[in-house]
Amino acid sequence: MKKKLLALLGGSIFILVMGLFSCVGDCGPFHTKFKVVGLDWHHFKAVYTQGEVNKLMKSEIENDSVEYNQYAISIDPEIETYSAQTTDKWNFSLIQSAYACDPPPLTTDEIIDSIVIISETDFDLSHSSGTNLSDLFDVVIRDDANSIWFEKYDLDGYLASHPNVPTYLTLILKEPPAVTSEFAFLVKYYQNGLDTNDYFEFTTTKIVIKR
Repeated sequence: MKKKLLALLGGSIFILVMGLFSCVGDCGPFHTKFKVVGLDWHHFKAVYTQGEVNKLMKSEIENDSVEYNQYAISIDPEIETYSAQTTDKWNFSLIQSAYACDPPPLTTDEIIDSIVIISETDFDLSHSSGTNLSDLFDVVIRDDANSIWFEKYDLDGYLASHPNVPTYLTLILKEPPAVTSEFAFLVKYYQNGLDTNDYFEFTTTKIVIKR
């Protein structure tokens, strides 16, 4: 009987140890950092609702026109990932081995300096062609590294906090134009840590924004 118990115990320990080695070998080490190498952007019709669970519903803009407070520009950083680990030292630890199979969210040291939004035509009496319209926009943030899920901020206020690059950004217009008209926006995204340029830029296609 004792031999059977010892054999059973020995087998269990062997399976546990092999499982730990398998976990480490199959699941880690992980890339834990990222850097921005480009931007993917789109404009959408967006409906934002705030509650126990914040929601941002996006859909295509139909008939090339949209209500002003549903006009949104989505900015998705295109990233390269890398590991910040400097050594391959392995420690025997049940807890650490278990965590090795649960990758942490990617983080970055890169900071958004500013986002400039320019209309090619006059937007209202205070915002003529060529002036920065960033004060007319809110931003909805998803930031996995800091557990921020679709929180909405005033864009200029958010940028003043010198934020690290989040997972996704969505700019939503919060003020109407002086008149219902067709608009296109040049967006310049400034960020530290860029290798060859100090900003990315793109121009939206023309959309009628309703007052």
